[in-house]
Amino acid sequence: MKKKKFQAFAAVLTLALAASAVSCKRLPPRPEDLPELYPTTIEVTFGGEIVPDVSVVMTPTDPALKKWKSGGKTDEKGRCVVKTAFCYDGAPQGSYKLAFSKLEERHGDELEDMQPLSLVPLKYLPMNSDLTIDVKPEKNNVKLELDGGQEIMPVPKGTVPSPRMKRGG
Repeated sequence: MKKKKFQAFAAVLTLALAASAVSCKRLPPRPEDLPELYPTTIEVTFGGEIVPDVSVVMTPTDPALKKWKSGGKTDEKGRCVVKTAFCYDGAPQGSYKLAFSKLEERHGDELEDMQPLSLVPLKYLPMNSDLTIDVKPEKNNVKLELDGGQEIMPVPKGTVPSPRMKRGG
């Protein structure tokens, strides 16, 4: 009798886990005011090198689209499949300011040794970038070959590093 109860419990648990896994992959309902999205991929190299896991941020220049930021992350081939609102494939038609970032945390005893290292040039960070692209009402494939480099992120004067950034902390 105990064996049958256990088997029934295991079956119910397996079904519940399978149902939750499927439901996690479902997209939220499409917002009524979400504009038409067009497939967009961005392939990027930095100094001729592919850098995986680079954050790609596309900020619309049209104030009417400001609510619909798009972007994603590059894969091991330097390719980003753009999503809008973090989950819908593609981007609305329009012009976008394009930015990239990937930081590597560093540890050390001196402030300079603890400053994060940017694996893409600082000029491509969201607050610095002047790159723009246009998404057209078609399939968009953007290929960019940008400068490479590893630059230390400047820490504002008067900033005290957090204790967690020190070794052993």
